[in-house]
Amino acid sequence: MIFIPKTERPIPQIYVLIFIYLGTIFIGCATKKVTISKEQYSHLPVSQKKTMKFTNKQYRIYDSTGKSASLERILYNIGRVHVVFLGEKHNDPVAHYLQYLILRKTTDRYWKNANASKRRQIVLSMEMFARDVQIILDEYLLNIINEHHFLSCARPWHNYVQDYHSLVKYAKNNNLKVLAANAPRRYIHQVARQGTSALNDLSAIAKTWIAPLPVKPPSEKMKNNFQAIQDKDLMMKSAHKEIFGDSHFLEAQNMWDATMAYSINEELSNTPKALILHLNGYFHTMSGAGIPEHLSHYRPDVQMIIINIVRNESFPRFNPQLKDSADFIIITDPNIWR
Repeated sequence: MIFIPKTERPIPQIYVLIFIYLGTIFIGCATKKVTISKEQYSHLPVSQKKTMKFTNKQYRIYDSTGKSASLERILYNIGRVHVVFLGEKHNDPVAHYLQYLILRKTTDRYWKNANASKRRQIVLSMEMFARDVQIILDEYLLNIINEHHFLSCARPWHNYVQDYHSLVKYAKNNNLKVLAANAPRRYIHQVARQGTSALNDLSAIAKTWIAPLPVKPPSEKMKNNFQAIQDKDLMMKSAHKEIFGDSHFLEAQNMWDATMAYSINEELSNTPKALILHLNGYFHTMSGAGIPEHLSHYRPDVQMIIINIVRNESFPRFNPQLKDSADFIIITDPNIWR
C-alpha cells in the first residue's frame, strides 16, 4: 500500500507521479511475467535502455542430445569455429540477454585477453539489418553520424531499442564490426508474391544487396521444417503476417537465408581470423537447415556451431522434440516474455 501524506496544500504533480512510479515497481516485482511496453521505453533516452539481466534460474543449457551443458563449454567450442549462429525467438528477453553475454565473453576471451598470435577479429552479424544500410551502420559505428540519424535512416526493427541496442552499442564501444546481413524486405516481399525469378529485373546495384542469382533452392530438410512449423509457430506467422500466406513464402524464406549466408561468406573472405557471431530467428538455423546449408554451399570448408535459444513449456527440463535441432539448445523460462 502507498501512503500519501495529508497536507493542506495540493500535492505537486511530480510527487504524485513519483508515488505512482514507485508503486508500479513494487507491484511489478510481485508479478510472474516480465513485460516491457513501448510506452515505458518511449519516455527514456536510448542511452538509458539496457539489456535486462537474468541468471541461470531463467534458462538451462543442453547439448544436441539433451544432456546438460554449460556456458563454459559453449565458449570453448566457439573458439574452434569460424561462425556461431545464435538463434532466438524475437520477443524473448532472456535470449537477448544471453546473446549479449556470449558476445561479451567471446570478445573478452578471443580478442581482448588473447595472445596476439591467437587473437580473433570478432564480428557481430545481424538478421535485423539489411545489406543496403551497411554504410549507415558503418557511419554510426565510426561516429560520423549520431544515434538519432542512425535510427532514422537504418530501418531498425521495432524492438531494436529494447533488444538489440545494447549489442550494437557494445560493438561500437569495443571497435567491433557489425554486419548488416539480411536482404532488403521490399525484395523479399516481391519474391513472396511472384517467386525468386522476379528479382532478375533488379538493377545491378540492387542485386548487390541480395545473394547472387540464381540461389540454391531450399533443401528437403528446410521444406520439412517449413511445413512442420507453419501449423505450430504463431509468432512466425505474426512476424511475417504480410507475406505468410503468399504462395512463394518458402522461396522468400530461402532468399533470406541465402543472402545472410552470402553476407557471412563475404565477411570471412574480407576479414582475416574472423569469428562471426550471427543473430537470427531460430527457424533460420533449425536442425542445420537454412543459413548453415547455404553457407556450406558458398564455403565448403567453413566450421560453425548452432546455438538456438528457445522459450519452451518444458522448462527447465529438456524437450525431446528439440533433440538435434542445434549443437546447443538453451531453453528459457516461458513465463518471461515481451
